[in-house]
Amino acid sequence: MVGMEFVAANSRAIDLIGACASIDDFLTLLRDSSGEVAVIDYSIRGKNRMEGLALLGYLQRTYSNLRIVSLVSHVNPVIIRSILEQGVSAVVSKFDDVGHIITAIHVSYGGGRYLSPLIKNTLGEAGEGNQRARKLSPREIEVIRLYLSGLSIQKIAALLNKGKQTVSAQKISAMKKLGAKNDIELIKSAAALDLVDEADVTRAIFS
Repeated sequence: MVGMEFVAANSRAIDLIGACASIDDFLTLLRDSSGEVAVIDYSIRGKNRMEGLALLGYLQRTYSNLRIVSLVSHVNPVIIRSILEQGVSAVVSKFDDVGHIITAIHVSYGGGRYLSPLIKNTLGEAGEGNQRARKLSPREIEVIRLYLSGLSIQKIAALLNKGKQTVSAQKISAMKKLGAKNDIELIKSAAALDLVDEADVTRAIFS
């Protein structure tokens, strides 16, 4: 919200249609407006609604002409690559100067792709990175994140509009790639690789 307030106050070339605090409000605004670029906080959460990679994928499938700028607080190269694979036009770190949001909007509107300095450096410094994490597909990462947020396989399947067996197979596949033999090892591996938020891990442990 702070970033969008900055955009509204400092760029006459950008017409801010609205700022939303929830996924529901955002989807409603999107249906009722003709916006060309959407700035989305990757960490935004929704109650029984799609979020994260699932939300980005839905937007690309449903609003193919919409350009998306994703704001992230974690600069994990695996997550960043997964976001880019969803077709977003720009990724901006919240720890970069907020002015990069305006640059990302302009570049996205013009049909280009933009990475803020911290994002670009993270991808450049990652090199080969952690091979186990890089083997994970975007969907496997999303299933892990949702599972460690406390959702059951059944609820994840409903959220992603997938079959229970498909989601279960993706979880098992992710565990094998991470070398995790049980949920405790999955939590440790995911946390060590910064694939999930600390709050998600806490909920998974105490749920």
